[in-house]
Amino acid sequence: MKEIGYYLFAFIFNICRIFPVSDKKIILYNGHNRGLHGNLLEMQKIFRQEEPKAHFCLFIKQDMFAGKKKTDKIKGAFRFFVIMPFHMATAEYIFLNDNLLPLGHCKPSGKTKIVQLWHGAGAFKKFGLSTENNEAVRKQVVRANEKLTHLFVTSQKVIPYYEEAFCVPEERIYATGIPATDIYTDSSSRQSGVERFYKKYPQLKGKKLLLYTPTFRKSVEENAELTQHFPIEKIHEKLGQDWVILVKLHPKYVSDTVKECEYCYNVTEYPDISDLFFISDLLVTDYSSTIVEYVLLNKPIVLYAFDLKEYDRGFYRDYETTVPGIVAHNEEELLKAVGQSQEESNRRQNFLNMQYDNPDGSAARRVFDVLQK
Repeated sequence: MKEIGYYLFAFIFNICRIFPVSDKKIILYNGHNRGLHGNLLEMQKIFRQEEPKAHFCLFIKQDMFAGKKKTDKIKGAFRFFVIMPFHMATAEYIFLNDNLLPLGHCKPSGKTKIVQLWHGAGAFKKFGLSTENNEAVRKQVVRANEKLTHLFVTSQKVIPYYEEAFCVPEERIYATGIPATDIYTDSSSRQSGVERFYKKYPQLKGKKLLLYTPTFRKSVEENAELTQHFPIEKIHEKLGQDWVILVKLHPKYVSDTVKECEYCYNVTEYPDISDLFFISDLLVTDYSSTIVEYVLLNKPIVLYAFDLKEYDRGFYRDYETTVPGIVAHNEEELLKAVGQSQEESNRRQNFLNMQYDNPDGSAARRVFDVLQK
């Protein structure tokens, strides 16, 4: 069924190639989550600054297919399979933050630059073709990624991993840094994020905040059981009354398993995770790539790897020796780790140096400059 959708998308795209490419038409496609933020937002900002005549078309996959009514589904399908391919076929730039498999059957103009920014920074756990074993899916991904003209990454050290994950040759991979990380050196952006959070949660002002961001597991059942392994009451007792625990589960899975109370909030639906990074005092995660951005803030991190042996996603480098914080393998070690002062600056710095060449807040500018060549 998906294959039929790919061909329908490409059919409309290829027909619309009869129209000329529209100068400075820019497509922003969010195929990963909701809203306009991260890499896509930062590229919109830099183009608005440098190209006043640029006009943007925003497409958010989750919003297009979010409606429950039949009419909503029809409208969403029409927007995805007709409106979006028309605009992409006539755009000068197409910015993606996830794979767009229908591209594999499309014949874009040589004037169109198709840019993959991805939705994660650096390379920590394996992703993309590094983990995909389904040969049919692999072929679809390879065919789609052949159409990419640019793939931007955070450092020279991670280029080999992106070559493997996307099957994109090194000459089309640029270690400029990624625009989404620019906000970490921008005090006004950080302050805006803090203000957005406390506008929504004014009752948390003055509290110390622990952010828990576990990654997804293989099955629905495993994801539903994740919070059962995280001893919220014991952690709060260990840290004290001044602390509140924020739980952000992976957006792909339901979050109603989080038991909220006065010291535990479910923030899974909070739209911009960087805001949560700014306001938190401690990150607890497992195998989530959230550590790649969080390490830019030089705050304590605890890795709760209670199922490390069973977690088969794989990592590009040894997990135990390269993660930027203490690794807790069980509940007892977790409670000990969150109660420590977390002087793990050397581990954080080593991880930072591996993931980033130059996190100076100018990645969007460098991406823009590359695209002008």
